[in-house]
Order: sequence, then C-alpha cells, then structure tokens
Amino acid sequence: MNPFRTFRIDYVFFFSFAGFIALLITIIMVVSYQLSAREQAVSASGYQQAVLQQLNKQLSDQMGAVEQTSLAVSINSPLVNYLTMKGDYYTRKKARDELNRDYLAPMLNSSRSMFSFQIYMNDPLQVDPNANIQYLPLTTARKESWYPAVDKADFVWVGQRGIGSPQGRQQVVSFVRKITTLDGVNQGILIINVRVKFLQSILTEDNFSAIRLLLDSGGRMIMHTQSEPSPGEISAILDRVSGDAGHAHQHLEVAGSLPEKNMLTVWSRSTPNSWMLVELTPWKVITGGSVRLAWTLAAVGAAAILLALFFTLYLSRNFIRPIRQLVKLMQAFTPGRRDHPLPAEYRNEFGSLFGGYRKLTERIEALYRSLERQYKAQREAEIKALQAMINPHFLYNTLDQLNWMALEAGQEKISHVLELMGRMFRIGLSGGESLIPLKEELLHVECYLQIQQLRWGEGLEYRIDCGSELRELLVPKLTLQPFVENAIVHGFHGRRKGTILLTAEERERGIGLRIRDDGIGLREDWKTRKRYKMGGYGVRNVTERIEVYFGEPYGVQLRALTAGEGTEVEVYLPRLVHHHDQEGGENDVDHRNRG
Repeated sequence: MNPFRTFRIDYVFFFSFAGFIALLITIIMVVSYQLSAREQAVSASGYQQAVLQQLNKQLSDQMGAVEQTSLAVSINSPLVNYLTMKGDYYTRKKARDELNRDYLAPMLNSSRSMFSFQIYMNDPLQVDPNANIQYLPLTTARKESWYPAVDKADFVWVGQRGIGSPQGRQQVVSFVRKITTLDGVNQGILIINVRVKFLQSILTEDNFSAIRLLLDSGGRMIMHTQSEPSPGEISAILDRVSGDAGHAHQHLEVAGSLPEKNMLTVWSRSTPNSWMLVELTPWKVITGGSVRLAWTLAAVGAAAILLALFFTLYLSRNFIRPIRQLVKLMQAFTPGRRDHPLPAEYRNEFGSLFGGYRKLTERIEALYRSLERQYKAQREAEIKALQAMINPHFLYNTLDQLNWMALEAGQEKISHVLELMGRMFRIGLSGGESLIPLKEELLHVECYLQIQQLRWGEGLEYRIDCGSELRELLVPKLTLQPFVENAIVHGFHGRRKGTILLTAEERERGIGLRIRDDGIGLREDWKTRKRYKMGGYGVRNVTERIEVYFGEPYGVQLRALTAGEGTEVEVYLPRLVHHHDQEGGENDVDHRNRG
C-alpha cells in the first residue's frame, strides 16, 4: 500500500521524515565504529605511505649505491685479471693482496653500509670464512639457497642472512652479481654484504616499534624489523597487494610470528617492478578511539532526532498549507466565476504554483469562450451547408425536367446533353462523400467527354483504359475532370481534332492515373506565366486536396511530351479500399501497398 495515496500528506511527510531520521541515526550508531575506523585507517595509511615513499627514496639511494659499486667492482680490470690469472702461488697472492689493499679494502672502509665482500672464483688461494674480503670456491656457490635466483639473472638481492666475520656472526643483506668477461664468459660471483642494522636504522628512524618488511620484486623477503613473518603470512599479505602503492585491511589466519592477525597493510614501491616496502600496523592500534567516537555520535544523534522531529512538524505544516489552499481553489473552480481569489503573498515555488494555476484558469476560461464561439460558428456553418445543398438538388431536378421537355419537343441532342449533365451532377453530389469509387470518377469524366464530343463531332477522340480491380478503389471526387477540361480548352485551342488517353495502373505504393493528350503541349514559361504553377483553379484545387488528404509522396505531376506533341498529367494516389473521413485516415488505406 502506498501511503501517499491513502493518508494525509502532512502526516505522511512528518512520519516519513521522522522515521528516516531515526533510521539514519540508528544506522550511524551501528556503523560509526566501522566508519571512524576506516577514516582513521585512511588517514594512517596516507601518512604511512608518505613515510614509506621517503624511506624508499633513502633505501633506493643506499641500495642503488651498492648496485653501482658492484657493477664497478665486477668490471674492475685488476679483479678480472686476478680471477683469470694463471701462475704460481706467490704471484697470485701478491696480486690478491694488492687488489685488497689498493681497491677493495678502501671501498669497504669508506662505506657505512657495506660490511664485506664475498668473491666466488675458480681455485681460490685460501678460504677464510670470517674475513671481510672472502675468496670462496665457485663450486660451493651452487649449494647456497640464493644460487638458483642468480643463475637465472645477472644480479639479485638476497634476503637477510647470517655470515661469519672477525666480530662473529653478523646479519646482512646481500647483493649478488655475476662477474663476466667482455666475451660473456662467467668468471665468478661477487657478493656485497650490507649491514642489516644500517638498513634497519633507515626503516625505523621515524618509529622504532614499526613492523616493516622489505620485499624484492618477486615477493621474497629481503629484510624486516621486529618480528619476521612466516612464508604463509607473507603470501597472505601479497594476496591483497596490487599496484605500486596502496593499503588494505587484512585478517591473517595463518600461523606465524606476528603478534596480531588483524592488520592494516600499507605498501609502496620505489619504482615499478622494483622492491617494495610493507608496513604492518595492528588494527586495534588504528581504531583505539573509534568506540568513544561511536558513542559520542550516538549521543549527538539522539539529540538531533528530537530537534528534527520538532523541525519536521513545523516544516510539514507550512509545506502542506498552500497545497491545501490550492486544492480547495481547484475544487471550487467554475469557468466564469472567481469567488475565491488566489493568494499573492508567496514569492517562492508556491508563488510560481499559484501563478501557474492562475494562468491555467485564465487559459481554460479563454478556451471555454473560444469553444462557445466555435460551437456557435459550427451551428451557423451547418445551417449554411444545409441551405447550400438545396441549390444542387434543385439544379439536378431542374435538369431532369428540362430533359423531359427536350424529349417532348423532339430535341434529342439537347436531351442527351441534359442527361449527361444530370449524371455528372449526381456523381458530384455523391451523398456528401469526399471519396468515390474510381469507376464513378471515370463515368463522370466520360460524361464530360461525351458532352464535348457533341460539340466537336468526330474531331474529339478518347480512350479510357482501367482494369476492373482498380475501378473499385476509392479516389477523391472530381480529380480527373479538371485535367481533361484543361486538355480540351487549352491543349486543343485553335484545333479541330484531338485525342485524349486516360489510363489507370497499379503502383508499388498506390495507383497512378495518367491523362495524355496530343495538343499543343506546355509553354516554356508554364511554371512562371500563371500565378499558380499547376494551372487554373480546378487543377490547383485537385493538387491542394491531394496534398491535404495524403501528403508525400502522393500528388500531381505535369510534364510536356515531345515538343508540339502534347501534355501528360500523372496523378499518384494511395490504394484506398474503404470509405473514411476527409483527412484520409490511416486505417482506411490498404497497408499491403504502403511503404
């Protein structure tokens, strides 16, 4: 049930608005926690993404420097020469010591981030797993966990791991690069170990307790702060990561070392397809103040409901008052009477409504007066039409009496003319119908031609060619006779002989009636010589009637035949099979033959 169709509008408006406010506040009370938490998460993630982008920039500088250093070391001539050197122990030892002393050691000592070098080569002189510059057998590299990754690429970052050193076992992040000659032969592997504490100091410089992860482009762990997530947790985190930057609320269901499972995850890449920084923040840290905010909103909402109820009541009553007033005026409206004036104090939409109603009533009264005038004029026209019908009937009866008088006087020729004229008048009256069968229209034309033959004698010849099926179709009354009359009066002017051919044929969308004569033809200026390009009054009348009845593409066309050999008129009409009104209603047209 639609309440707007049953109850008073002010009641519906008041209770609907009050119910909507109450429902809205209830929804706010239910979802305020989620909304406030989401807003805090967005705010926190925005801040964290800005921090991660800054940290990414710093890491990019440090790790990019390490990559550039590895490239410079891998193409260093003394190092490449040493790796390919053949000779005795002392010569090779001397070259190694000079390489360490003059190139590698100063590079380590001048860097805060780089901790040690590991060089895997064929046949190293000696192996010291605790030295800062280690030369290790290339065969042992194949046993390391990072070897499959570097075997498929020229260089790769290796995640956090422990290595030996003079100070004991140290945690490092390593960059591994192949050492190849100019002809592409692999001579060894260079590893630059970077201090984890140095990188962690960068990652935690703004927040010492932050849980942050550094992952390579393949999602493998490079390093972390605080607790190290398990592979399952990393996989769950990466399932929600998309794009180079973003945030997501995650529930990590897998077992692992993270203290919380409900996390806000924020990530940022330094550049597309490079390593990624991820920060994990426990959700309860993000939403710590959301509960208090929710209850505060609930209290404010309850007060708002009370105020809204009073305001809605006042608003609904003032909104409905002019509508009621307008309804009352509409019920009391009677054309020609204005017992209840319209209010004029409104200047808003209600004023426009009353103004529109005022114009509507004025228009109704004007139309009412116009209808009265039209009705009066119509009655007068009907009376005049009835009076006008008396004259044709009187003329038809008079012709009939003259016909009998001619017969009694032995004037058979005059009697025949009067008989033909009577037939023409009978067809012209046609019981007041605008459309008549084509056979009657042809009979009307034939009567006219027979009358003209009595005057012309054997000099006027005619032929009418029309199939029996087409003769039953309806055409506008008195369509053909004006064109036949033009042919005789104008086309045969000054002649003693003439021939008229009248044919009817079926067309795709109607019928075509063609009147052809062998008269003098059309003058070159026939379109501009007369006031109306289609000829005299009778021709113009036919043309205008067809245009009003049927419109495009139906109509009349006049064209001259070969110079001096006559004129052809073509009347194109729709295929009509039933009587209809003077507008030529669509239901009376044979749709099989219409486009």
